[in-house]
Amino acid sequence: MKTLKITVLLFLTQFMFSQDKPCEYEIDVATDTSSTRVLKDKIIDESVFGNTTSFLTFKLFDVDGFIGLNFQYLQKSKDFLSPICIDKSTKIFLEMANGKQVKLINSMDTETCNELQYDAVNKNNLRILSGFFYFTPENFEDLKTSKVYLIKIAAATGDVDFVIKPELNSEIYKEKSNPDSYFINNLKCLGI
Repeated sequence: MKTLKITVLLFLTQFMFSQDKPCEYEIDVATDTSSTRVLKDKIIDESVFGNTTSFLTFKLFDVDGFIGLNFQYLQKSKDFLSPICIDKSTKIFLEMANGKQVKLINSMDTETCNELQYDAVNKNNLRILSGFFYFTPENFEDLKTSKVYLIKIAAATGDVDFVIKPELNSEIYKEKSNPDSYFINNLKCLGI
């Protein structure tokens, strides 16, 4: 009887923690001829080191069946920040725990750079880089089951790597998340 109680307790605990989190949409519109779904921003990486703070956010989108990723990389520092430029040849590579890789291609034909801005109030240099990328079919299905441990942005001005943590306690957003499971948790929100 004691074994049965422990088994039931373990099952209920597992069941409670395996519940799906609700999907949070920034846009969710469907008409007779088109549909658009855009998930809210999620923080993927954050670095606070000395005078420099940077973070990377993702949001998945589905526009009429085209699945993609909008990323934003923000850097602020009292020191000089080197520019990063992306162009048509820029790719994002997602390295997964299963040893496979997913490639995303830039949706824009023009070069975009993170222009230097100055925050006079806080006396910080700022650079914000945004981009829209589409998934390629190679290993895409693996994103539903395999965690991502490395993100590489192969940019025109050089590569930018992000080592993805299993758990992130964001100092900026004041929230806890699991960035390595971002795709596992969010692709289903687009019906994939």
